[in-house]
Amino acid sequence: MKTKLIIFGVVIALAGLSAFAYEYGISVGNVDIGGSEKRWLAERTYDFLEDLQFKDFARASTYHLKTTQEQRDIPELIKRVFVMKHENLDIIRFEIQDVDFDRSGSRARIRTKIWYRFLSDGRVTKSKDSQRDLELMFYWFRSEAKGELSWTMELASSL
Repeated sequence: MKTKLIIFGVVIALAGLSAFAYEYGISVGNVDIGGSEKRWLAERTYDFLEDLQFKDFARASTYHLKTTQEQRDIPELIKRVFVMKHENLDIIRFEIQDVDFDRSGSRARIRTKIWYRFLSDGRVTKSKDSQRDLELMFYWFRSEAKGELSWTMELASSL
């Protein structure tokens, strides 16, 4: 009886661990188990936000389709979203809050929170009173490039 209970407990624990690994991914040593697409998309979105933070618009456009990268005016998109010119935007920090896929697994959305300041505001100090925050959703879709499926950001919908 004790043996059956122990086996049952181990099976339940393994089922819970595999469900967690599928959803969020876990790392044991240098081996990643599950969640690799979520992690990859979260890291690419983080890279994109870091490019915006350091005003590297040429690199930030590379997350979009190659055929339309040169047409993307990221400073104009920033102006539309943050209601200020990119020169006045000081992104203080940001975090990835959630990664969500559609049922087909071919579209994803990444919910983020961004803390920023308006530099031309005379009240800009290091106090938290001068900080604003904004939640943004970034949309990704699978695209085929050179016969391989890869993820591409829908930049116009995201910013």
